[in-house]
Amino acid sequence: MNDSKTIEVLCIAGPYIHKVLKGEAIVAVADKQKDTVEFYLPGQKVDSGYRNGQKVNPGDNNVYTAFRGQNADVYIDKSVYGVPIKAFAFPIYENSKVVGALAIGLPVETEEKMKGYMETMHGIIASLQDRVHIIASHSEELSATSEEIKVQSEHALADSERTNGITVLIKNISQQTNLLGLNASIEAARAGQHGAGFNIVAQEVRKLSSQTASATDQIDDSLMSIKRNIESLKTSMGQISDASSEQAHLVQDFSDIIDELNQLSTEMSTFLKKAL
Repeated sequence: MNDSKTIEVLCIAGPYIHKVLKGEAIVAVADKQKDTVEFYLPGQKVDSGYRNGQKVNPGDNNVYTAFRGQNADVYIDKSVYGVPIKAFAFPIYENSKVVGALAIGLPVETEEKMKGYMETMHGIIASLQDRVHIIASHSEELSATSEEIKVQSEHALADSERTNGITVLIKNISQQTNLLGLNASIEAARAGQHGAGFNIVAQEVRKLSSQTASATDQIDDSLMSIKRNIESLKTSMGQISDASSEQAHLVQDFSDIIDELNQLSTEMSTFLKKAL
């Protein structure tokens, strides 16, 4: 027989309280003086392992808070009873003195799972943020590099134009040299035998002029090809620069969306914690 009538009555009422809670919760009645659990029934999915008459676990802040005359609403870590418990306890008074505690324990399996899911989601979001920052950095570098190449291609195009002008000058000199060689050949022919040696020199000059003209044509063709390639490169780099700029904007938009998702995840975590 328990020394406290109130505790004795609550021990008798314990099974009915358990039924009211649909058997889902732990119901326990503890005696402060004896520091024991006088009545105990486990929940369907949560069991702290107490037996009637067993000493209160020293780590049970729920019961000891009630022993101090305060209503308890605590989370008991898995390390105490092997399972996490959402616990409530109320002091039992007799003659204005705390003589015990009525303790209720609810399963937090769902809350623990949701907490795990939210932590995983936070981890994924953090990982995405890191990768977006890397992509954004690379996009900026690519945009800067493509812009630099575009400027260099413009300089190369200008150099090509100047080189083309030089080949035109060489062609004109070659034509003049050929004309001079032709005139020299005519004059050598008029001089007859005395101009034979000079005629050989004039022919060689005309041959060299012809070779120069041929080489200049080849250089001109090569320069035109280079010019076309540079113009194509310039166009391509312009497109790359535009695409890089657009990519940078898209990455920023993506980063903003991830930030919103992170905020929503935090708000959802807070809401679920309160709801559960």
